[in-house]
Amino acid sequence: MNKKLIVAIIGFLWIAIAAGMILSKQQTLRTGRMVVLETVPVDPRDFLRGDYVVLRYKLSSLDLNQIESKKSYYRPGESIYVKLEPKGKFWEAVAIYEKKDGAINGLFIKGKVKYYYDKKLEANYGIESYFVPEGEGRDIEKKMRGNKSSVSVEVVVDSSGNALIKRVYIDE
Repeated sequence: MNKKLIVAIIGFLWIAIAAGMILSKQQTLRTGRMVVLETVPVDPRDFLRGDYVVLRYKLSSLDLNQIESKKSYYRPGESIYVKLEPKGKFWEAVAIYEKKDGAINGLFIKGKVKYYYDKKLEANYGIESYFVPEGEGRDIEKKMRGNKSSVSVEVVVDSSGNALIKRVYIDE
């Protein structure tokens, strides 16, 4: 095989991988269900990370004394499925499952356990950062501080539990 053909094949493979990633995100946006999540305050921003906002959700910290869970212990890195139900303006966590079973109805968001201690679980859902136009990050983070955040996030969740941020709302 000549070198040009090998380079062309490798280039095509990289383009195919990138296109596949884009198409999977577009599929989630097209077929997923829209939910609005409540954010909670976060520590100040890291100046080395650029113009994006670190988001933390009410459903990032789960108290197993207050929501349904079949397990009594979770390992860091373990996949979980958190059942969401609308409660007023926002969707909230009502149960945690270790797998999304077809027999269990409802909307689920897929996450990974960050840590678990004393019936308290911290989870990430892949929607914890949001890129913003240059210079706007600081204003958004200021509105998330204090007792009550004035920032909410519209998220699209597909049937597999994958979530993507669609829009960030800032209440004035």
